[in-house]
This record gives sequence, C-alpha cells and structure tokens, in this order.
Amino acid sequence: MDILAEIQDVLLSLWWVWLTFLSGWLFASIWIAWRQALFKSKIVWALLDIKLPREAKRSPKVMEQIMMNIWALRNTPGNIYEWYWDGETTQWYSFEIVSFGGDIHFFLRTPARYINIIKANFYGHYPDCEIEEVDDYMDRFPKTVQELYQNGYDLFGLEMFLAKNNAYPVRTYLEFESDDEIQNVDPIAGLLEVLSKLQNDEVVITQLVARPASTNPPNKLVKLAEAEISRLKEEAIKKAPKKGAILDFEDTIGAISSRTPGETEIMKAIERKATKNYFEAVVRYVYLAPRESFSIVLPYRGLRVAFQQFSIPNSNHFDVNYRTWTRTWIWEYPYIFPKRRGAGHKARMWDYCRNRKLPQGTYMGKLAQFHFFTSSFTQKMSLLNTEELATLWHLPTEAVITQPIMERIEAKKMGPPPNLPIFREGNKELPGIMK
Repeated sequence: MDILAEIQDVLLSLWWVWLTFLSGWLFASIWIAWRQALFKSKIVWALLDIKLPREAKRSPKVMEQIMMNIWALRNTPGNIYEWYWDGETTQWYSFEIVSFGGDIHFFLRTPARYINIIKANFYGHYPDCEIEEVDDYMDRFPKTVQELYQNGYDLFGLEMFLAKNNAYPVRTYLEFESDDEIQNVDPIAGLLEVLSKLQNDEVVITQLVARPASTNPPNKLVKLAEAEISRLKEEAIKKAPKKGAILDFEDTIGAISSRTPGETEIMKAIERKATKNYFEAVVRYVYLAPRESFSIVLPYRGLRVAFQQFSIPNSNHFDVNYRTWTRTWIWEYPYIFPKRRGAGHKARMWDYCRNRKLPQGTYMGKLAQFHFFTSSFTQKMSLLNTEELATLWHLPTEAVITQPIMERIEAKKMGPPPNLPIFREGNKELPGIMK
C-alpha cells in the first residue's frame, strides 16, 4: 500500500507533464477533425446510373478489375502540410443498388474529378453498357426523419460488418462459378429478386460505402493475416503429439500433417485475401414505405438471407450491427428510453445514408457527432478486398438480366469517343494532376 501511495504522489506531483501531453493530443485531434471536415465539404460528387445491355456475358471478375482500377485512384496526404493544413483524407465511393418499387438501378457515387476515368473503365470492360450522370435521387426525399414522418413515411435501416476477424474471407464469386456455364450462379441474383418484389410505394437503398486502404507498411490486412496464421500454426503445434519435452523438427512436421483439409484451406484463403488490394467498407441498407403499408419482413429477412449466401461456416460471414440499427428495446444496453434511442438511430441512419458517410477517422471527430441516444463510436468497418467487393456489387450476369427484374438497353450503342477527357472539364483541380 505504501508503494501505491508513493506512485500516486509522484503522478500527482507531475500533473503538469501528463496534462500537457493530454492537452496536446486533444488539440491535435480537434484540429485534424476540423481540417478534414473542411476538406470533405469541398469534394464535388457525381452520381452515375449504370444500365446494362440485354446480352451481358461478363463475369464478376471483370468488375474486380474495375475495382482494382478504382483502388488505384486512391489519394493520401503525403506531407505535414497535407495532413495538418489541407486535412486531406482518402476519398471514398458508394456502390449502390436501389429499388424504387421494384424498379432496380445500379448507381456509383464518385468524386467528380474521377468520373471520366471510371466511365472509361466501364466502357472498356462493358462496351455495350450505358452510363449516365444523373441528379442525386436522394434530393427527391425529405432531408430529415421528421419530414419523412410528416409525409406519412417511416424507415428501417441497418449496417452490417464482418463478424469475425477481418483476415478471414467470405464466399466470393469464384466459388459460385462452374466449368459448366449452365451451372453458374450469380451471387447477387437473390438480392435482386428480393428488391424486385417491392410494392410501388416502397424503396430500398443498399449502399456499399468504401474507401481504398493503404497497402504500404504497415498493411493492416497483411498484419491481421500474419497474426491469424501464426495463431493457427501454434494451435496446430499444441494439438500435435510431442515426442519430447522440446519441440523438434519431427514434432513440427507432425503438427503440419495433423491439420485437417478444412484448416489448410482456411489458411490458404486468409493468405489469398491478403494478397489483393482492399477497401475499408460499410454495408448499409435503408427501407422506406408509407406507414399504412410499412413492413420490414421483406427488406430485413429477405436481404439478410441474400447476404447469408456469402457465409463460410469456418471462415467469415456478415452480421448486423445491432448497436446502430433502427430497432431498439428496453432490454438492450443502455436499457433506458428505447423510443428516444430508436428515433436517434433513425435520424443517424438517414443522415449517413443521404450523405454516404463513413465513420470519422479521429476521436474528436467522433466525439463531435456523439449523442446520448445514438453513439458515434458504435459503427464498425470491414476490410474487403477487391474480390469480395466485386462479389457484393457487380453488374448482373446474363442469367440474371434475362429475367424481367431490371431495365435493360435494347439497342447496342457505339463505343466511347476517342477524345474522351481523362479529367472532368471545369474541375477546380489542376488538370493532369492526380494523387
């Protein structure tokens, strides 16, 4: 007890030291949050409506290539000036599938400066597709939840994340493909089928909001994969029969040979996921409907079932972040004011959906958005590589678009003009400069 008392006295006598460090950390966090908010407010956004031809025989692998090219557009602060004055932050994208009463659209929201690069990528891989820059459909909806209520509408929304360690992959399009084309399955066929069943006055908005993540050391995904593989190897060694007190070469060989085929495949899958570029992403969907016909059975149960097909029992799956969804009960933490918490969750969900937001990158940025009834610290992001991202969002294959659930282009269009500009005209950014 005397030692603890002495330590306490020393800490109290040095209060000015730790208070200085704490104040400096708080000031830096507040400053960066403010500068990043200014940087984000200056981003000019564009929304692309992507339509498919009737004959689309491209597999999701083509979309993975487009995702890789989008990742290559990643910007990042390169020096102290960009970090602390410009407040530069990595720009993000929103890959969306929206159903307006069963009328399904594929949207891609992107920083406007990259619009022609992205168009060129789509035209290069889908020569017959049609890409149109359109006004943001969100502008047709009320800006606040209260205005939604006044118009007789209600909403339900939730976010999903990878339930296990992000090093573990989910089932991707490669496992849905077969050597026999007749046996091929489109991973998003179930999702589109659910969205096509909506009533005329119902709307479902699914968003995959993602920003390219850095692959420079320290690579977060690689570090997670290395740590998980090391843990699996140690577990295998512990389970293997040992011949002596000291683990020798034969014991190690025995540990390796004692692995089941499933354990070996999981380790290979973890390594394969880490070899590809990845995004930090949030999966979100929101359901809107008039109060008299409001029912979350189809959007909630149906969409959850559609996402369950990506699950691998001994690897990973998508789970609902119940701390952020719009349903609340008295028996859930913090066990008080369930109606007020539900209203707060709806307001936060609608704001994040309208503005395609990702969680704040700084502690003070999150604290600035904190509200007692809807914490800004409860969002969870997932690390999805380009293969997983292309599985969740890609233009439907031939088997899907032959069904009457999507608008299709009947006539084949000419290719893009040879003088298509690389950067959008009128952009305030300096032409020819891309970070």
